Amino acid sequence: MFSLIGLLVLILLRNNDHAMEYFLSCVGIGISAAVVDCSIRQNCIQKDNIRIQLFDKRYNVYKSLIDTMTILQRDDWDRHILLNENDMNKQMVVIEEELYKSVYLSECLFDEDVFNKLVEINSAFCKVADSYKNMLVTNLSNLTTSEVKQKFTSILRTYILSDSPTALQEYNEALKRELPAIYDTLTGFSKDAESYMNFVYKSGILADMKKYIRVDQLDS
Repeated sequence: MFSLIGLLVLILLRNNDHAMEYFLSCVGIGISAAVVDCSIRQNCIQKDNIRIQLFDKRYNVYKSLIDTMTILQRDDWDRHILLNENDMNKQMVVIEEELYKSVYLSECLFDEDVFNKLVEINSAFCKVADSYKNMLVTNLSNLTTSEVKQKFTSILRTYILSDSPTALQEYNEALKRELPAIYDTLTGFSKDAESYMNFVYKSGILADMKKYIRVDQLDS
């Protein structure tokens, strides 16, 4: 724009000794304005990129927390113990590690109250993970004989195939009666998992974190 103005000045003042100076001044001003405009645009782009990166990092912490809750809402731990699924064991380890890492890298992503809650939740989940490992080791050692494994399979199959509304109660009673050691470890882990879930909900951390991962709150 300033270049066009300079050209117009040059044409109109072509007989003036200072016409070229006016033209060059306008061109210079135009270049300076273009540089400033480019700098402003680049700065806006950088700010947007920082907001997006901040959102991604906060969302990853939120996802790590949700993953712990998702895996604990399974209702087939007994079947898992029977089949000894290595994938589930690896998944539990990965979730525990991801939560720990994301929590302690999040101190600069959230306010102090949210960070402290996350630290407490991480400690609580570590206890659940230890309870899971104890359940796994104990029950696998109890299922070493074919007789015990067959008995467990029979009780479990009866429960799975039953259409009775009291099937779960009957299953628990049969497991407690026939295989008390396995029943105790399963029950203990279920209580630890439920305690963790209640702790997370009561802490209000989910609502706190959602405030940080809303699109209209990326500047917070």
